[in-house]
Amino acid sequence: MRSSSAGIFNLISLIFLVLTLVAVVLVVTRLAGPTAQVQEVVDIPTQVVLPTLTPTDTPTNTQPPTFTLTPTDTLTPTNTHTATPLPTLSPTITDTPSPTFTASATFTPSISPTPTATATSTAPTNTPEPTLSPFLFELRDNQVIFTENFQNRASVGCAWQGIAGQVFDENGNPLNGLQVHVFGVDVDRIVTSGDNTLIGSSGWEVPVDNKINGNTYQVELRSQLGTVVSQLITVTFPQDCSKNLALVNFRRTRPS
Repeated sequence: MRSSSAGIFNLISLIFLVLTLVAVVLVVTRLAGPTAQVQEVVDIPTQVVLPTLTPTDTPTNTQPPTFTLTPTDTLTPTNTHTATPLPTLSPTITDTPSPTFTASATFTPSISPTPTATATSTAPTNTPEPTLSPFLFELRDNQVIFTENFQNRASVGCAWQGIAGQVFDENGNPLNGLQVHVFGVDVDRIVTSGDNTLIGSSGWEVPVDNKINGNTYQVELRSQLGTVVSQLITVTFPQDCSKNLALVNFRRTRPS
């Protein structure tokens, strides 16, 4: 590309040189000729049109070449040193038995008499006094008696269930006129001791169902004015036709 550009510039330079020589010849001829008015036809050279320079070489930015260094000399060690382990020394242990000494000793125990200490307590013995119940009445014999209905002849067998009993003083005599409160499942009644003499002189009775059940009921004794005078007695039926009557008897613990 560079040689082609140099040729174009040389051609242009040659053309200017030829034109310059032609101009010099014309001037010399004009000066050397006669002064007569002879018009000499001079061929005027055709105007040379300089060619338009169109650059054909478009520089292209190219990155500088990449050089890759390839090592040619590879150093390979030729001497290989092998470490030779030192021999392992295994110590030999010789078990030398130690001499055995046998000691023989005889001990005679000494028995000392054990002193006997006799202590006489002079402190008085405190006998705790019995604790009185806060209630004037308690459950007689501390039990609820379950038996078969014997007094309500209209409803025998499994067609009836109830609670009954009597009230006694501390000497076992019947007491009438005290209130008995029975309550539980679908039952809440108050009766008076002595109302049902089929149970006894101070008998009372509260039916709880027209069939047997295993429900639990509560019974308490009250004074004629309605004051609670006994603890709460719990009655749970065994759901047995032969034990459909619960006897709850009260006894006074001390004189009123």
